[in-house]
Amino acid sequence: MHRKKPDIAAARRRFLKGVAAGGGATALTSVFASRLFAVNAGGTAARKGEQPAPSRGYHETDHIREYYRTLRA
Repeated sequence: MHRKKPDIAAARRRFLKGVAAGGGATALTSVFASRLFAVNAGGTAARKGEQPAPSRGYHETDHIREYYRTLRA
């Protein structure tokens, strides 16, 4: 009786397809879950109708200046 060898390439393709599908499902779940938590938080500025505090952005502090000084040394 002749025994057929398993098609390793086909098994590898099935595995990679499964990994890709699982990664996509995980990404979608995390996006929708973060939106759900943001809506249910209740304390967001958008929900209260208030304007969010403006971002201060980058500003140089003494700590940052000291770090830059150590880079030059």
